[in-house]
Amino acid sequence: MAEPTRASGGTIALLTAISMLGQMSIAMYTPSLPSLAQALGAPAAEVKLTMTVFLAAFAVAQLVWGPRSDRIGRRRALFFGIAVFLTGTTICLAAQSIGMLIFGRFVQGLGACVGVTIARAVVRDRFDRTEGSRALAFIGMAMAAGPALAPAIGGQLQTIFDWHAVFAALALFGTCVAIASYLRLDESNRNRDPHATDPIRMLANFATLLRARVYLAYTALAAAFFSGLMAYATGLPFLLIDVYGMSPAVYGLIPSATVVGYFTGSVLAGKRAGIDPPRKLARIGAIAALAGAGVLALAAPLGLEHPVALVAPMIVFMFGFGLALPSALAAAMQPFPRMAGAAAALQGFVQMATGAAATLGVAAFADGTSRSMAVAILLAGSVVALAAWAAPAEEKRA
Repeated sequence: MAEPTRASGGTIALLTAISMLGQMSIAMYTPSLPSLAQALGAPAAEVKLTMTVFLAAFAVAQLVWGPRSDRIGRRRALFFGIAVFLTGTTICLAAQSIGMLIFGRFVQGLGACVGVTIARAVVRDRFDRTEGSRALAFIGMAMAAGPALAPAIGGQLQTIFDWHAVFAALALFGTCVAIASYLRLDESNRNRDPHATDPIRMLANFATLLRARVYLAYTALAAAFFSGLMAYATGLPFLLIDVYGMSPAVYGLIPSATVVGYFTGSVLAGKRAGIDPPRKLARIGAIAALAGAGVLALAAPLGLEHPVALVAPMIVFMFGFGLALPSALAAAMQPFPRMAGAAAALQGFVQMATGAAATLGVAAFADGTSRSMAVAILLAGSVVALAAWAAPAEEKRA
């Protein structure tokens, strides 16, 4: 195993770019969702399915990329995954029907997930828990620009060109990440496991992870936060564009408001790493998330479905997300140095699977109001709180 080191700016910048493969594929795409329904002659439910399928593929494939990186190394696994991502993006770019687009998004999701899986494993390889928390917090701060900039870029591309331009931009981004990783990413897995992808070993590793209370609690917390975010990303564009008549270009600017909350929480998390224990930060973040979700849930019953009433509570929710997540992820990964890839993969799988379930729920119960979106976010905030209070103070290394 590589000796723990201090997080350098160059390493953080590269790991951030790698992590953003999936995030950019989600956030840049959302302003085009209503337009896709018209362009491809598909109902809104089928267009929303392109997001659900992406998240489902993203979830399952992590169970492959993580153990594979434990076996063949982080670099090789990353490059294989980016190749799959670019293949899926090309299929999306050439799609002439909703069926082909759904298939392309599935392939794209299979590859996009390699980024966040490898980035988290590299953080575990290189840094101890305190430095890992700081690294993840700084990555979170930088990644906060993604949800702010990506929809704005996607909205402009949709307005100036059409939805094809979004996938062209994603292909360019994936290519740049591959080149930068080839030039600057050193192999961090110094203790490869030749049996890591053996099905029996994989199941045994996953069972070990799920028996660890610290891993289970913080993985549940991260998954619930992400499901709330995905419910919001799926429901909001149809409300603001279809119901309120907002243009895709203007809608693309909306997520920058919620990112303020996430960025602020990440900044505070970076400052408090090594001072406050992960459980304390998780509980404060959970209180903020539950408060924001509760206020949002009141919007429809009280007839307050103004855009401000839909966005402002999510700023509070996202503050809790940014504050709780870095230390929680680092604490969950820390006891498992010999299966960092598997730990990151299972963590990501649970995160994306719950995110996919949230998008399905929002789409299935959509009624032209914020109800289904708000209920999903309130449920997410409740699970975040339960997980934060279930987390132990610390756990021995396994």
